[in-house]
Amino acid sequence: MNLLIFKTDIHTKRKVSLLKPHFKRVPSIIDWNVDTEDIDKVLRIEANETLKEQDVIALMKTQGFYCEPLND
Repeated sequence: MNLLIFKTDIHTKRKVSLLKPHFKRVPSIIDWNVDTEDIDKVLRIEANETLKEQDVIALMKTQGFYCEPLND
């Protein structure tokens, strides 16, 4: 299992809900959440090893969201 963590510009729960159908279409994503209260609007994704950071960034970009990896 792989944990990917990103800084985003997702400010509201409504915007989080817009991503739900897109993440559901990605079979390698096991679970995900966005902390809209955090200053970095952190997106955490639990996925299998086939999902790469660039895949998530590309998906977010196509939906009009900013996304960059957060390092530990």
